[in-house]
Amino acid sequence: KPSSSTKPLALISGRTVDNPRLLTEAIAAGCSVVYLEKPGAPTVAELEAMKKEAADANVAICMGYNKNVCKYVRKAREFAASTPGSHVTFVSNNTYEPTAASLGECFERNAEGM
Repeated sequence: KPSSSTKPLALISGRTVDNPRLLTEAIAAGCSVVYLEKPGAPTVAELEAMKKEAADANVAICMGYNKNVCKYVRKAREFAASTPGSHVTFVSNNTYEPTAASLGECFERNAEGM
């Protein structure tokens, strides 16, 4: 966990099915703000549970981050490069091919969470 003087944040941009677990891990790691890529979770029930978990931990959730065009990823990298002692880690586990068939399947399977 971070020191009491730091306020870490997380950018969650993973497979939709993994997002509830990733949110729990971010909260356990002491993150105070989480940017969560849409759709957030496969079902509305999971989204509601995530909302409650974050509220109970006093963690702010920002929804709608888009990893493909988000200027904040670039800014985070620039900040890390210019700030001694800083650390930024980007992990990608996107298993979707950039095709209509692959992405269509993702949106169909996660339609309720959209």
